[in-house]
Amino acid sequence: MKNLKLYAILFISLVSLNSCKDEVEAPGTAYASFESYLGDITVSPGQDLAKSISVFTANVTGADRTIELTISGTLDASSYTAPTSVTIPANTNEGKIDVVFKDVNLSIIEDKTLSIAMTQTADLIVGASITLKVAKGCPSGDGKVKTVVALDSYPEEVYWRIRNATTGVILMSNSATPGYGGYPAGTTGTQRDAACLPAGNYLIQVYDQYGDGAGAMTVSVNGLQVFSTNGKYGAGVQGTFTIN
Repeated sequence: MKNLKLYAILFISLVSLNSCKDEVEAPGTAYASFESYLGDITVSPGQDLAKSISVFTANVTGADRTIELTISGTLDASSYTAPTSVTIPANTNEGKIDVVFKDVNLSIIEDKTLSIAMTQTADLIVGASITLKVAKGCPSGDGKVKTVVALDSYPEEVYWRIRNATTGVILMSNSATPGYGGYPAGTTGTQRDAACLPAGNYLIQVYDQYGDGAGAMTVSVNGLQVFSTNGKYGAGVQGTFTIN
């Protein structure tokens, strides 16, 4: 009789353990997230740019799953087309969001943003939203030159220019005529400029009227930094770069 009771207790214990194990170890977690890196979006003049964004789930099911999307940001609605949902096909863990970016109301100076978020439900946990930076590119063969100047307390003392190193022609500057005062007194914050320049060798020159240095400045070509200064350059500093 004692053996029968012992066997019964062991049987009940095993059943209870298996039941708890089934509750803890679900066959897969219902979790969805965007691909990790997408990069910035540059739209060539007069063209459309198609981009596919992947969504991955941590589990696989035997039926299609549709996830609703919310789209926001500073990008004009006329600058893109995008779906309002993404479908994860049955027996897979990847879906695609097909977005088309258009050369409409885009700027070569200012990056606009497009944010996409998945809608969480009782049956699905979703990861963080993604935000894409979108800007207008340059014609084929040109380089997109961007300048960023972090002004100090005396912006009127700063003068910078980018010249063709061969001809000496000034192609970009912060003043319509060579000289100081391109940033009026009282101007604050970060100032940005951009232009499309052809292949060639270039000279960047930065001057401070008072001779004690001024705002920090960086120059990039197609997103790659080619010049920088922390602002401690006395009366001036210069550098060179090439657009291939």
